[in-house]
Amino acid sequence: MEQVKKYLFYLSIVILLFLTLFLSIKIADNILNANKIMYEKASKYVNMEVKSEETQNDIKYPKFNIKTLDEAVNDFVEKYKSKNNVNIEYTVYVSKTLVNMFFKVKDNDVISYTDINYSINSKTFETKEVFDFNLLGEEVLNKAKIKYSTEIYTKILENNFKDTHIKVQDEGIYVYYNQSLFNDLPYEVFIFFESDETKSVAETPYDKIIAFTFDDGPGSYSEELARTLLSHESKATFFELGNRMKYNQDTVKTLYGYGMEIGSHTYAHKNLNKLSDEEIDEEINSVNILFNEITGDNIKLLRPPYGNANSNVKSRVNMPIILWNVDTEDWLSRNSEQICNHILEHASDGDIILMHDIYGTTLEAVKMALPILKSRGFKVTTVSELASIKGVNLENGVSYRHFE
Repeated sequence: MEQVKKYLFYLSIVILLFLTLFLSIKIADNILNANKIMYEKASKYVNMEVKSEETQNDIKYPKFNIKTLDEAVNDFVEKYKSKNNVNIEYTVYVSKTLVNMFFKVKDNDVISYTDINYSINSKTFETKEVFDFNLLGEEVLNKAKIKYSTEIYTKILENNFKDTHIKVQDEGIYVYYNQSLFNDLPYEVFIFFESDETKSVAETPYDKIIAFTFDDGPGSYSEELARTLLSHESKATFFELGNRMKYNQDTVKTLYGYGMEIGSHTYAHKNLNKLSDEEIDEEINSVNILFNEITGDNIKLLRPPYGNANSNVKSRVNMPIILWNVDTEDWLSRNSEQICNHILEHASDGDIILMHDIYGTTLEAVKMALPILKSRGFKVTTVSELASIKGVNLENGVSYRHFE
């Protein structure tokens, strides 16, 4: 009898455990089904628009036919319907765990942003699930320091992520800052985090193209300069000295790995017009050999020191000779604002702009100029890509200052 009781006791425990497991699976399955339904429903949102000639408003927003989401959107939109001259655009990103809504508001020419993030799993509005600044805040600051000027970086640092807004897209995550934080800049300030699932980002449209070129490196600012260029979807040509390449081979490899174009500025920056034929050959060939040893590739462009290349030099050079038509004189002023202003005032389609990657003021000027150039429709790239886009076949021994 005692054994029967024990048997029934253990049996009841097994049945209870089985029922608990069954119910847990059933509940989990119901949650997954509910999440799937919400994901599918949210993915089918429709575009709504409130447009008024009287108020000059054009307000676009999504409608999900999901009460929780629609209430949050309506609460946001209602604040602007009674105003004048308001334009609102938005993007929506829906995954199986997240709904991200990003609104760009232009209120009487003042641009601001709002993001609404909804966790499908927890059924709560939660930004941390999209982007955790406690974990990634330092990386945001590192990217901002590389991409933007010291003035903008300082304001981002002081803001301490209080004024950030998240936009999620297939290509990655964008962290935006309201323009009012920067005294209404003529461009948008954002940091981009690339998705692990894709390595391509849609290129910013442009209608003008120029080449940035940097002489006399590699130097201590070269790598950060390249990272700054990349953060703005830009590239440049670095005309390097052989005697500096020799002692900065890791920097040469880094620039090459970043996709920057590397040209020759001769070995020791001598005036080629004053050298013998043998000395000319040595100044040029030694750089080519060194570059090949470092990268396994060949130098394809030459910029002669001081831009000097007479007919004899040209006859001995088996590369196109790249000069310039916009000289920032960064070596003379050593003033970042002056260098930046010179670029912005003189840059036009097809230009080759001369700078040097051995000055911190030039690095700062590039950080200041790049976002403004992009806002004006400029693409900044290498000499070879500029020539290719302009349909110019570069020839050995021929000088180029500008491409029509």
